[in-house]
Amino acid sequence: MPDDIVLNVGGTEHGGWKSLAVTRSLEELAGSFDLTVSDRWPGSTAGKRIAPGDACTVSLGGELLVSGYVDDVRPRIDADSHEVAFKGRDRTADLVDCSPALEPGEWRNLQLTQLVAAIAEPFGIAVTSQVSVGEPFATFRLEQGETAFEAIDRAARQRKVLATSDGAGGLVLTRAGAGARAAVALRVGDNVLSGEAVYSQRDRFSTYVIKGQQPGDDAWGETTAAHVRAEARDPGIRRHRPMTLIADQPGGEASQQARVEWEARTRAARGRRVEISVQGWRQGEAGPLWRPNVLVDCHHPDLGVETDLLVSSVTFERGGNGTITRLSLLPADAFLPEPVELTSKGGTDLWLS
Repeated sequence: MPDDIVLNVGGTEHGGWKSLAVTRSLEELAGSFDLTVSDRWPGSTAGKRIAPGDACTVSLGGELLVSGYVDDVRPRIDADSHEVAFKGRDRTADLVDCSPALEPGEWRNLQLTQLVAAIAEPFGIAVTSQVSVGEPFATFRLEQGETAFEAIDRAARQRKVLATSDGAGGLVLTRAGAGARAAVALRVGDNVLSGEAVYSQRDRFSTYVIKGQQPGDDAWGETTAAHVRAEARDPGIRRHRPMTLIADQPGGEASQQARVEWEARTRAARGRRVEISVQGWRQGEAGPLWRPNVLVDCHHPDLGVETDLLVSSVTFERGGNGTITRLSLLPADAFLPEPVELTSKGGTDLWLS
């Protein structure tokens, strides 16, 4: 079938999967796959040649979803069946798992794309950017014990950028919504098979206070500069739930105010997650594959959803429930790249707050 999942190892293609799950996500740097097949499927001897650490690709309809390595090979045998499962991740998984062995681990006057490329280069991972990455870093240093991805993420956040896998073994710098808009809407009674929502206040607080410092100078007295305080509120939290944050970088009142408002807004957005399952793997019968970082018009009144949401994660599945795509959706504010003022008007309403 044209839209089958194909695992390619050493130039040999493997298909006919008994069950499968392939995931791409904005919230996980590396795409992943979990494929299970009968150990006695046609060409079954090929399965025995696949070993952990083998380079591989996973594609759907000729389109790359994962380019990386086999992590696990799991044969399962009982009286009734012989199965073997292959599990692996995108090449960018090495950035998540490993600490960069770079000396002296310090760079000057590099733009974000150049900096990320320098960290990723020993792992054989190419870096591209879909968005403007801002001014060069005067200085950027690796921190003791951090992984390559932790360093990349720290730098990306300073330039209001997301780092994610491009599905082809590389890393792409982007922003939420840069993947454009889905070709179809999600509508209950039309293309939505099932839906589930999680509305949580577990990680939301009524008041956020950030405390920090900045060095004194001629314009600021030492006492004024040494104690900087900013506060923001989440109007969706109606009981007393305060949180105090300590600024991780020195800054003045304006920068700390922006930081605390960003904290309130993104936490509010991440407390509203919707999971939708649709038939098939494409946006409509002949549309493109579902992808993360795509805005989609979502209509599910029973879940209280009538708004645009951002696809944060896509999982292609085949198993007992047939061929389906599971979409995890969040308000785009969950990936807000820059702080904005918390208001209740002008397009900044808190959804279902």
